[in-house]
Formats: sequence, C-alpha cells, structure tokens
Amino acid sequence: MAHTSAAFVIDSQAPHSIDLPEGTGANYGALTLSKTFTGAIEGTSTVEMLYTRTPGEDGSFAGAGYVALERITATVDGRTGTFVLLHISTVAGNEPPLSRYLISPRSGTGELAGISGVGLITIGDDGSHTLHLDYEVE
Repeated sequence: MAHTSAAFVIDSQAPHSIDLPEGTGANYGALTLSKTFTGAIEGTSTVEMLYTRTPGEDGSFAGAGYVALERITATVDGRTGTFVLLHISTVAGNEPPLSRYLISPRSGTGELAGISGVGLITIGDDGSHTLHLDYEVE
C-alpha cells in the first residue's frame, strides 16, 4: 500500500440549511466546502458536510460530530482522476477527535480507477491542514 500526503487549504465555506428537528439536544448544520491540495496530491475537491454540535453548560460545546462526502479531482502521485472520500468524525469536549476517512469503493475514475484505502487529516499547531492517504490502485 502506498502512502502519500498533501497540504490543503479551504478556499470557501457555504453554510446551508437542513430540515432536521430542533429540540433534540444537538444543533444541526450543513456546509459546502471547496479545497485546494498541493504536494503529492495536486488538485481540488468539493465537500458536502452535515454536522452536529451539542452545547455545553459553560458556553463551549460538550460534543460534536460530522459526516461528509468529498469528491477529489486531482493528480495523486502522478495518476490523474477523481475519487470520493467518506468522512466521519466525533469529538467529546477536549478529547482528541475520533475520525475515519475511507475511499468509497469503486469511486475512482481515470488513472485512479480501482483506488481503495484510508485517509487521515491532521491539523498542525499553526492551523495548517494535511491529507494523508494510504492507498492502492488495482
């Protein structure tokens, strides 16, 4: 399995409404994000995200979570195409997040057809974001 990584920036965030019931103890939201990747992954993506935030008593939050679909159009280690990355992440208070990022099976196109694997997003102390992928292409 190959390992690669690339820095990315969030170019835009557009919140939009979703029709979920209020009064369940959590606040709901949705975002559409655009990203640009540089490094061993060169390209862009569009992310559709749904999230929850559970308010804490002191004005912070007690917990949060999100799910997202990210369509990445890029060159990955010299192979050009698209694929979909599935996100799921939760955090409770100040605990480290529990996150999982999976390449959606059979979502690859072009030279990335047959791509499979898992990802990880890290955030540096300076706020920089990096996508790490462990992947293989059939």
